Amino acid sequence: MKEKKKFHRTLYFLTLLIWFFFVCGHVMSQARYSYTRPLMGSAFNLVFYAPTDSTARVASDSAFARINYLNAILSDYLDGSETSRMSASAGLGQWVYVGPVLFDILEKSIQISHQTHGAFDCTIGPVVQLWRRAMRRSYFPEKSQIKLARRAVGYRLVALDPQNKRVKLRRKNMRLDFGAIGKGYAADEALAVLRHFGISSAFLDAGGDLAIGQAPPLERGWAVAVGSGGADTTTRQILWLQNCGVATSGGTYRYLAHQGQRYSHIADPRTGVGLQTHLRTTVVAQNGTIADALATAFSVLGIKKGKKVYKKIPKIGVWLIENKLQIAHIWKSPGFDLLFSGKVQ
Repeated sequence: MKEKKKFHRTLYFLTLLIWFFFVCGHVMSQARYSYTRPLMGSAFNLVFYAPTDSTARVASDSAFARINYLNAILSDYLDGSETSRMSASAGLGQWVYVGPVLFDILEKSIQISHQTHGAFDCTIGPVVQLWRRAMRRSYFPEKSQIKLARRAVGYRLVALDPQNKRVKLRRKNMRLDFGAIGKGYAADEALAVLRHFGISSAFLDAGGDLAIGQAPPLERGWAVAVGSGGADTTTRQILWLQNCGVATSGGTYRYLAHQGQRYSHIADPRTGVGLQTHLRTTVVAQNGTIADALATAFSVLGIKKGKKVYKKIPKIGVWLIENKLQIAHIWKSPGFDLLFSGKVQ
């Protein structure tokens, strides 16, 4: 009996030893690689762990190529993009066959619009164009201009035919704009490309929108600094995250000043006017796509309405800061610090 116990104990320790050397060998074979490319109007910073230089080079080139491909489809700045061609069909009463990328992001966008009661809306294009032009020329839009732009906005005016992959924009002058979801979506797609090369420990900063894969070897996660974004650094903290997305929205630097009020570049699709009380929003979610869209949505919703919407969306964390009457109001959702950290919540 003693001999049998001794045998099993020896077998157990041998198994542990073999596992230890296997893990160490795997970790030692992984090197850290970092690449940066200017894409979609921002710097895309990609970091990952791979076994060889050649694998890293081909994988990074493929990931960036995917982002370029997506930009050619989703950009509203390019006249020939599929998104621009789709917008040109608005109000004509016709169904338009679209590719899988455009249909997929439209489906995701409309789902998030429903969840946020229209605080996020990918048909906000006419309003975005109006405020973009106003900020560039430093004038406040006329009420008639805002009303006209607002009339062409509404996610419920988008008809989808999933079976045939067709889309119809029901009202004239509608314009799709994926500025509040596109970079997060592209970042997720880039990480999916890396996984095809067997690369799972990866981190992509897409101009402030983060897509995060598995933790680096022997680490508890990727270190992500979040905070209020102002001069006060006491609110700054480090989150250790994996397998999620993070996005931050704020109007600290991009705003229009008019009659003593600051109007953010982030506009409410329901009113057509730039936000006035919002300071900063950070969202942690299941992926970059959701985080990107929800960061805008919660900025629009504000703390009071945001708390209600938060309860209906699973697995997200929200940190929202507003300025009302020169007083900062801060709300952080329960468990924000632990979400996607690998710790028990």
